Amino acid sequence: MVITGDSYTFQFLGGQNNTYVFDTDFDITYEIKFVPSGYIWEPSTPFFKDNTYEFIIAILENNTGKNPPLDKKLPDTIALIFKDFFTDKRNLVVYICDSSDNKQAIRFRKFNTWFHQFKGMNFMKLDLPIPEAKGTTIFTSLIMRLDNPNKGTIMVEFDKLAYDLTENK
Repeated sequence: MVITGDSYTFQFLGGQNNTYVFDTDFDITYEIKFVPSGYIWEPSTPFFKDNTYEFIIAILENNTGKNPPLDKKLPDTIALIFKDFFTDKRNLVVYICDSSDNKQAIRFRKFNTWFHQFKGMNFMKLDLPIPEAKGTTIFTSLIMRLDNPNKGTIMVEFDKLAYDLTENK
């Protein structure tokens, strides 16, 4: 993972949603959460359900009243938060791009750019585009460390999940 050192100082608040927060130079406060999400797996895979989390990035406070500007420190900060969260190599992170405003493809491209910029040789990402009946696509990714002790089983189960979700549409 290559980080330029140009990042914000973040604070780990913990709690049920493993919450991190940081303030930007633009007077915006971000909240990064890793929400327990073991429900996505079949009951037959309980041994890694407890290590599955959904990644959520949200604006907690925006005192400008404007859309956030391009912030070059944001990717480094999120990469450092991921590095901190993945101290436990068994953790899995699911990222589901918000589709409420039909900008899910833009979010997916941005997330992919960040991931490929910072993954180094330590992480892998599996993508699952889920077609919806209304003609849109929900973009979903699963991220794990390469040294996750359950990597093989997780990959098989993710393939099953992908098949079930796309075949049932």
